[in-house]
Amino acid sequence: MNRVRSILLLLAALLGASLAQPAGTNRSVRFQAVDIFIVSNETPLAAYQLEFSVKTGDAKVVGVEGGEHPAFKDAPFYDPKGIQHERVIIAAFNTSSEDKLPKGKTRVATIHLHVTGERNPDYAVKLETAATLGGRKITAEIKYEERKRE
Repeated sequence: MNRVRSILLLLAALLGASLAQPAGTNRSVRFQAVDIFIVSNETPLAAYQLEFSVKTGDAKVVGVEGGEHPAFKDAPFYDPKGIQHERVIIAAFNTSSEDKLPKGKTRVATIHLHVTGERNPDYAVKLETAATLGGRKITAEIKYEERKRE
């Protein structure tokens, strides 16, 4: 009888422990990198400001990294207190000569995200402004690509 009672107490304790688990603990968590590109065609890119946001899905910005071209290799300017949300505004400029500035499609930054859940987030990227030498505004296109997870 004591053995049956012990087994029932053990089962009750296990059931209670499983019911006490917080909801959502089985949700997957991963990190995602999103590369941001500016296409300036034949015009040298000297400065930009853009807004990146998560439109749908459960993702938070956790970091911002610089680009591939030496002119934008350093991380862009952003508010460190503001990045742990679904949106971030970043900006960078370079006062180098024309021959040291990128032209065409250039990765200017990488946004790092903490993603929760199985659903892939959707993003929005808006180019606020782009400029060339002397701060002259230029027409440019913005694109983004999720890095493939290995």
